[in-house]
Amino acid sequence: MRFAALMALLVSVSATLAFWDTPKLEQLPTSEKAKKIILIAGKPEAKPTGEHEYFAGIVLLANMLEQTPGVHPILVRDGWPKNEKVFDDASAIVFFLTGDGKQAYLEPSKLKVIENAVSKGAGLVHLHNCIEYPADRKSLALEWAGGVWEKSISCRGHWVSTVDQFAKHPITRGVTPFEVDEGWLFHMNFAAKGVTPLVMINPPEKMRTTASSKKNAPNPETVGWAFESSKGGRAFSYTGGHMQSNWGKDGLRQLVVNGMLWSAGLEVPEKGAPNKLDPADLKKHLENKVAPKKK
Repeated sequence: MRFAALMALLVSVSATLAFWDTPKLEQLPTSEKAKKIILIAGKPEAKPTGEHEYFAGIVLLANMLEQTPGVHPILVRDGWPKNEKVFDDASAIVFFLTGDGKQAYLEPSKLKVIENAVSKGAGLVHLHNCIEYPADRKSLALEWAGGVWEKSISCRGHWVSTVDQFAKHPITRGVTPFEVDEGWLFHMNFAAKGVTPLVMINPPEKMRTTASSKKNAPNPETVGWAFESSKGGRAFSYTGGHMQSNWGKDGLRQLVVNGMLWSAGLEVPEKGAPNKLDPADLKKHLENKVAPKKK
């Protein structure tokens, strides 16, 4: 009987811990003064575990944002919130999901919601593939983010990169070099004004698959940038984000957390915003279940 009671207690404790470890979705702040940053994760994909882990990624980013006083991150999963009121008075909206026109927020009714938030001052952050907009929405990406992945000129590729070329900007405060196994989108189509390149990489020659990108060799390519629109809006984009394990890199976390805060109109500390991470959290909330391919 004692053994059975002990086992029941352990099961109860495990269930309680699992409950408290479950991220709370679409939770509104209790303070009107809180800076709301909405993090939107795309739906799970047919990818190996650890790749394109959109939800697990935004949970980590939310935990880091909470380390800055006065910031209230709001988690949204599967591409769009159930309660659109989360966008009311948003300081910034972060997209971490697939692109090529599959973005849920490009649907007409949803697009109006985002446009309304942007018109009221919400900044925008694009991570990884969602900077690839369909051809008929290219102008929207240029207006919102100052850059877009365009099939006729842009490239994508996966390789191990040493990232150590950073421009001076509030977003790069405290950012240190990092090495990542990354899937990059590069050689973007950029707006004529308002864009500040922040992060540059040197792609292997074989990754330059378009005539335009080959002409740019051996010049570095911009994979992270800040944008200030003529209307005063702010945006940050970073085309990495393929591997969940990359969030374990100090320099990368610093860059993206700074970028989210800057886009929300907040001052980035001189040494960068806090972004502590428990390495064990990298393996939590993973959703993709495909086994990795054998090399």
